[in-house]
Amino acid sequence: NQSITGIAEIALRVHDLDLMRRFYEQVIGLEVLRENKHRDGTAIFYAVGAGNDHLALFEEKLIDWYTRDKSPQIDPKLTTLSHFALSIALDDFESEKKRIEQLGIEIVESRTSSWLHCRMFYFFDPEGNLIEFNSHDESIE
Repeated sequence: NQSITGIAEIALRVHDLDLMRRFYEQVIGLEVLRENKHRDGTAIFYAVGAGNDHLALFEEKLIDWYTRDKSPQIDPKLTTLSHFALSIALDDFESEKKRIEQLGIEIVESRTSSWLHCRMFYFFDPEGNLIEFNSHDESIE
């Protein structure tokens, strides 16, 4: 698919947020881009490289607000992957969303992020893995 330009994000569910935070900051050397504290837990986003790519650590007790338990095939005890995001060109965002829907795949969430300046939509692969298509959009504030 020529619309995909790279991997925008990998999000991991973590059992021990403090331990994983120390590892990714002190051992790997990543810098915190943003920390989101929710009533159910915390998500930490790290900048990776010079672009808009990032790694996210989602505290295990943090409920994936965009999945709403729509992926019963994946047992959170057996994987640490929350989701991964593929970058797509902004010009292709709506056509890719329509293409996915026309294939009979449900878009489980579609939204924008002001702090990331991006548009995104989420859907599941046939085995229940959550995929995000993500387009950088500086016009989003």
